[in-house]
Amino acid sequence: MAHFYTRISFIIGIVIGVFLALIIKKSVIKPTYLSKEYNKYEEWFKIQGYNKTRINWDELRYTNKTFYLESQFLFDKVKIVCIILVKNEKYLQAANSTWARGCNKIQAVKLQMQNKIMPKKQSKDKSSWVLLYNILKSQDVEDFQWTIIIKDTSFVLMDNLRYLVAPLNNKEKYYLGYGLKFWGTSYNSGEAGYVLSQGTIKELQAAMEKTNCLEFAYWNREDYYLGKCLNTFNITPTNILDNEGFSLFHPYIWYNAFFPGEDYFTNNLFPYKCCSTKSVSFKVNDADKMFTYHYLFYKLQVFSHGSNGNTKRAISQSEDKKVWMNFLKSQGFHDDNITSDLYYKVWENLINDPTSFAQNMKKEDLFDY
Repeated sequence: MAHFYTRISFIIGIVIGVFLALIIKKSVIKPTYLSKEYNKYEEWFKIQGYNKTRINWDELRYTNKTFYLESQFLFDKVKIVCIILVKNEKYLQAANSTWARGCNKIQAVKLQMQNKIMPKKQSKDKSSWVLLYNILKSQDVEDFQWTIIIKDTSFVLMDNLRYLVAPLNNKEKYYLGYGLKFWGTSYNSGEAGYVLSQGTIKELQAAMEKTNCLEFAYWNREDYYLGKCLNTFNITPTNILDNEGFSLFHPYIWYNAFFPGEDYFTNNLFPYKCCSTKSVSFKVNDADKMFTYHYLFYKLQVFSHGSNGNTKRAISQSEDKKVWMNFLKSQGFHDDNITSDLYYKVWENLINDPTSFAQNMKKEDLFDY
């Protein structure tokens, strides 16, 4: 009889558990993901009232002409603040000397490092999420249209980022990056960086007055906690691709992006298709690499057209003839009709023939200077 009641209790427990699971599942707001290909840039550019034309490196570098480059136009038009989460000062210095020069403003957040030899209790107030939370809460939203939050070990192509966000309405709620899913929370990876529009920052600041997003935030997982906080008012990662469907944000070094391992892409929120020619961000494995990438992207110049500095100046036959005619006149010969033997004799009188030259060199070797 006891076994009978035990079985009944077990079955009732399962039924109640399933019923509660269904209620909880229905109460969860399912996020809506926006897949948007940014093919509106050219259309947006025309609205700005400018015309553009291609120029080659040769003309840009070797002429005195002044050009208003498209990259400069975007820098002036699309204001972006870069919040860099810093664990290693060396990486910050490299970023400031390279890619971060493309930011309209830089804010460095110095994170508390854990001592591996003598570990100490982590302070919640010093966690990366609390530090980032306070910066976002106090940020003056009207000064910048977009905010990118990135770790110090990542490299951002700011020109490509502006190309991406320029046609988007920054007043709307955008949360761009490399989407992941962890414990039911959709968020963007901090390794690839995540971009918040002005509309999202305003919504976040308003929510901070009502919602406690700092609860239980002990981990240094600011990317996860930000995503969790944004999820509460239905702002989720945006799956934004280039015109050919390739991914723009890369949380790995290039080797892993091109040759991914088995467990690199298991938590992807969206399908990952490597790699866009207009990629926005990627990770580096050494601070020195930032200088290499910056040189390749912004300094190395491939001259395929033009003649200002890329080719030798063509010398006409008339110019070539003037050289030897002027030489003959300097030697007292005013007649152009001179034989080759006589021309050789003229030069021989000025310089030694090869045999005499070699003999003189041997004589000089006898002296110790």
